[in-house]
Amino acid sequence: MKKIFIIIITILFLPCVAIANERFIPLELFTGGEIRDDQEIRYTSADTIFGEKRRKKIVGPIDWKYPGTNEIIKVYKRTQKNKSGKVRKTQLFTVTNDGQCMGRVYDQRRSGTKYIKNGCKFPLGLWKKGETRTFSVTDRGARTVELKILSLGKKQTSCVKYNWKLFDDATGKKLADNDYKFCKKRAMTSLLIRKIKD
Repeated sequence: MKKIFIIIITILFLPCVAIANERFIPLELFTGGEIRDDQEIRYTSADTIFGEKRRKKIVGPIDWKYPGTNEIIKVYKRTQKNKSGKVRKTQLFTVTNDGQCMGRVYDQRRSGTKYIKNGCKFPLGLWKKGETRTFSVTDRGARTVELKILSLGKKQTSCVKYNWKLFDDATGKKLADNDYKFCKKRAMTSLLIRKIKD
């Protein structure tokens, strides 16, 4: 009888354990906006200055026409200034991969301007701690993004830390390996960039 009781408790308890490590990551964690209680991805208003030196800013949503097409999409504009206050980097982000990511569609900096399709830079929606997903991206050629959740928290307002890797599909070479952390009303709070060896 004792064994049957243990089996029944185990069967009832296991689904709770699986769900406990999963949570909804809202778009507002990326933008620094007010986080809602529902689990719907919405383009809510953002106007956030963030970063240790307060040189980064994200605003939106705004309508943007993808070059060479008639497609108009909603984007958030993220800028970063240098020491003298001049904008040195501008990026545009939108919801991608069927609501699984915030991804870049435009990136302009000293190294040049590029347009990205199906980008993925930030996890959205339901994710589990330790979960890894891969995404096919067009970013100066065919690329693969690998995104892994490192720490998740239990609430929609909890910080999220994750690892983001970028690979070249033609060679299999790793091009980037970064850890990001985003927190409530602060947007990105930390970034660890690992140097890639040739």
